Amino acid sequence: MQNEPLGSKILSGLTVKSLLAEYPNSFQVMDWSGNFISVTERFARFLEFEPKEIVGKSIIDFAHEDDRENTQYTFDSLGENPNIVNFENRLVTKSKEEVWIIWLIIPLRESKIILGFDRDVTIQKDISFEFLLQQQKYKSIFDNLPMGIAITDEKGKIVETNKTARTYFDIQDGELLNRTLNIKKYTLIQPNGNKIYPRKSSLMRALRHKEVIRNLEIGMIKEDKITWFDILATPIPLENFGLAVAFLDITQRRHAEEKIAYMAFFDQLTNLPNRNSLIDKLFPIFEEARRHGNLVGVLAIDLDNFKIINDSRGHEFGDKIIKLVAYRIRESIRVYDLISRQGGDEFTVVLPDLSNERDAAVISESILDAMTHPFVIDGERIFVNISIGIALYPTDGKDSNTLLKNADSALNLAKSQGKNCYVFFTEELQTVVAERLEIENRMRIAIIENQFTLMYQPKIDLYTKKPLGVEALIRWRHPERGLISPNVFIPISEETGMIFAIGEWVIKSAIQTMRYWKDEGVNDVSMAVNISTKQFKHERLISTIAENLKLFKVDPHDLEVELTESSVMENADAAVRTMQEIRKLGAKIAIDDFGTGYSSLGYLKKLPISSLKIDRSFVSEITSDKDSKTIIHAVSNLAHNLGLSVVAEGAETEEQVRLLAESGVDLIQGFYFAKPMTSEDCLQFLKTELGISD
Repeated sequence: MQNEPLGSKILSGLTVKSLLAEYPNSFQVMDWSGNFISVTERFARFLEFEPKEIVGKSIIDFAHEDDRENTQYTFDSLGENPNIVNFENRLVTKSKEEVWIIWLIIPLRESKIILGFDRDVTIQKDISFEFLLQQQKYKSIFDNLPMGIAITDEKGKIVETNKTARTYFDIQDGELLNRTLNIKKYTLIQPNGNKIYPRKSSLMRALRHKEVIRNLEIGMIKEDKITWFDILATPIPLENFGLAVAFLDITQRRHAEEKIAYMAFFDQLTNLPNRNSLIDKLFPIFEEARRHGNLVGVLAIDLDNFKIINDSRGHEFGDKIIKLVAYRIRESIRVYDLISRQGGDEFTVVLPDLSNERDAAVISESILDAMTHPFVIDGERIFVNISIGIALYPTDGKDSNTLLKNADSALNLAKSQGKNCYVFFTEELQTVVAERLEIENRMRIAIIENQFTLMYQPKIDLYTKKPLGVEALIRWRHPERGLISPNVFIPISEETGMIFAIGEWVIKSAIQTMRYWKDEGVNDVSMAVNISTKQFKHERLISTIAENLKLFKVDPHDLEVELTESSVMENADAAVRTMQEIRKLGAKIAIDDFGTGYSSLGYLKKLPISSLKIDRSFVSEITSDKDSKTIIHAVSNLAHNLGLSVVAEGAETEEQVRLLAESGVDLIQGFYFAKPMTSEDCLQFLKTELGISD
């Protein structure tokens, strides 16, 4: 009887007391309502209580709140049907930990008690839950990957797909897969457009040879649209499995690449080839001309005064003109001639197979003639003129860069000759271009080696005959060519951007000279500094002036900034704002070369200026041209009425000075009183004229 099973002992009527004695750590005793009558030490420790803290309480008191209803139902059912049952629930320990218990509940009918055998399955539950969680997580990741995934068996039949793949290939969720990599439903193509035959595809070959595939691009035609995939395939090293295939939709990338490729070779506004595209096509054209002994014409075309149209009417209006001009040029040339847009308002036309230069002239005249008719834009008639520069292969160059450069040089000459015409590139023009390049290169060295210097020309008060100011004039002391006029190098410096470095150097040097003169006793003499058009627009102009005035401790009222009339009126509103910033510093402003530009008198009275400088062209003709004298007199009256002083530059004779005085001019700057001098010579001149002793 000692090894008799527990169930037999219960059925044979052993008492509860004898069971507790024989199996002290096996079960808990409860009444039929689930109240604990007796618990084992093991069970009590498991729940972190003393046995006496559990006895007398219901199992419901220790059950997790989510399991109480189910537990209560189990014990309620025993009263109606007292059979052996299994169930599981969660109990809460004294430290509020959750533990999972599987119960074997044995009701004893005669004694109306319940024997509850418990088994802790918390670890198993945690493992099972974690496994389920991981399974769900990886399933979710697999399904929601931004690429299609297909798993095949060893014959290429697809046995598993993710959600993205099912979307690509129109597979419904839950649909039985009867597909293979031998896709026949859709037409597949290669990047070059050739059709792919499924059985000969790279995927089927990789399946047979257990190969890895990377960067395979395939296009799938569906509903007249092509979806492009980047495909990666790798063998699965498991029995009965074939390949894991990843399909990444790269359709947008392909479209972007195509757009970028288009943008790299075509102009977006006119859809014409751009410079890159044109250069690619020039070499074979030159080779063909060389074999047949023909010429090739390269026309550089630019719209005349297009900037004025753009600034006054806006870029949208300007774009419409560009498109219409492109159309007219295309209609004016031969069908096999090439036209490209270089950017802005510049076009290039290539003329293959020319017999002589006259052929290029005829086509150029045809283009010019096409522009004589007005453009109608938004109901408005607009006339647009163009200039054309012509270079010929092989006489003007044997490579694309040389020919394009020489055509541009000829274009610049056409513009300088009055615009609305065509000009051929010539040897003389080549000399001019070469000299310009030499000056540009030498000028870069000049900046580094401090070859620039300032000369100073006094301004004399006509009534006191005393100097009231000087103008700083830049000169270039070339080591081989001597002094080079600013008329030669300043335009080049503006085109190349070197004007900013030169301009800042002039401001600093002039203000430094003022400091030196003041230390030598020369006061109340202003220093005028010319500011170029580009420098006037530069964001550092104000800070450069302010920093140097502070550095050399010079009174801002002793500095005068000279601006040309044309630079101020190019964008008058912006110019006024910049001029107001200069005046806030305390410096004065003069308008230089007045009378040569296109000032609006309405704007003139708004400008925060202190003086006008009459251009030397009027001064040189005052003795011989009645109109010049009238203009000078009118300008003087206008200036005085606006509270401005008048300076005349370029006076060289006594007669000119007399007439200028009669016309109301206040100050004279010219050779009659003083030529431009070095800093030391000018200092001595000022001391002598002002009566300052050394």
